[in-house]
Amino acid sequence: MTTYLWIILIFLVALFCASVARIFFKTRTMLWLFILLETKKLTKTIDKLSKKYEKQLTWLSNFGIIAGFGPFGIDYLIKDKASKLKRTIIFIISLIVFTVVSYYLAGSLFFNNPLIPKFISYFIVGLTGLMGLSGFILGSLIFSAYDIIAKMFVGKVACPGVGLVIPGVKVPKTNFFIPWYGWIILIIAAFIHEFCHGIMLRVAKVKLKSVGIILFGILPLGAFVEPDEEQLKKIDKRKVTKMYAAGPASNLFLAVVFGLILLMITSPISKYTTSIDNQREIGLVVNNVTESAEICGSSFENPAYGKLVKNDKILSVNSKTIKTQSDLRKAVKNDYENVFVVQNIDTNITRTEYIRTNELGNIGISADIKIDKSVPLPQKYKSYKLIYQVLLWFVMLNFIIATTNFLPTIPFDGGSLAQNIYSGYLNKRHDEEKRMKMVKKFFGYMILLLLILNIIPYFL
Repeated sequence: MTTYLWIILIFLVALFCASVARIFFKTRTMLWLFILLETKKLTKTIDKLSKKYEKQLTWLSNFGIIAGFGPFGIDYLIKDKASKLKRTIIFIISLIVFTVVSYYLAGSLFFNNPLIPKFISYFIVGLTGLMGLSGFILGSLIFSAYDIIAKMFVGKVACPGVGLVIPGVKVPKTNFFIPWYGWIILIIAAFIHEFCHGIMLRVAKVKLKSVGIILFGILPLGAFVEPDEEQLKKIDKRKVTKMYAAGPASNLFLAVVFGLILLMITSPISKYTTSIDNQREIGLVVNNVTESAEICGSSFENPAYGKLVKNDKILSVNSKTIKTQSDLRKAVKNDYENVFVVQNIDTNITRTEYIRTNELGNIGISADIKIDKSVPLPQKYKSYKLIYQVLLWFVMLNFIIATTNFLPTIPFDGGSLAQNIYSGYLNKRHDEEKRMKMVKKFFGYMILLLLILNIIPYFL
């Protein structure tokens, strides 16, 4: 069954489950697909947490406003405490700092990527410096839309810029795949996200009606907190802003903390797993070499084509012994005539080939590691590999949730944050409500257009 049919089947099952829950069990549903299982018991837990961790969550919310909206977020937090001159100086300094930080953190991701034009790289880094993570996600959508349209004009099909992420199911027309345990990570991240919203609501003295779980069919998809809407309308806008910022800020904080943990354990885990791999792996054998590689509508020549062939065992590269993919990556140098010594396992003939890398830093081969199955694989090895992968996905998924929720449009948290933050820069002749609607429409229409452009490749 194709990926598309699996997705259609999953949606039909979710629709059936939601219908049964609504009709027979009188359970609340949302958009005819999602089941809302709610309880009032957890509201007491949130109430206790709000009293115990008010300062910490307030700090986290401020961190979210700054990380999510950069210099504009800082200006929003200080605008009632500083003069216009001081605000302007701080804005300019923070703009420079955010731009430099974004360049060093993400510069290699953009500037060393041949798929991304240099001017787009500068644009994304500049927008991130100006608007924080909301600018990063917005800039990424703009780049994807530009890439899709540019390739459509020359008859090529680019990769889609957005996709429905379902753990265990490959995103159509991409190589992006989240393992099954991604469900557990997403649920944990969603609960923490919503609990932080709930805590900040209680800090603002807004009553919580219920707390619950969102089901997609029988699968737990996330969590929610339901505030008293009348009380929410009456509280100070700053408290509302901090409430919305608390959710994505918690996911960003988790990504940073577990990212640091991952960095600390990577070296010892790598040393152990490499020692086991060296005992089991006989060598790296080529199984396919194509003339070129097609990536998101861009074509790249494979330098190894015509030089390496199927069943070539790579003995060494630049005088370094090769047994694994990792050995190969470390030995191959960019912009260099790499010396490959290979032995064909069909003919036993050993030869030397000279191969440069392409713009992607690849030589263009598919190779598998031949394993000595007589050497047992310790349980400790499997456990270490699993721990590493779980932590890596925990970092990645929390970062994705955080950045996506900073997108400055409804229904994401960033939509409400953007209205509260940017409305203060519009002409004061309009009342606050009208200014907020102007911000909502501006980002809403722009991002809707970008999302439409980003899904076009699914239909080509």
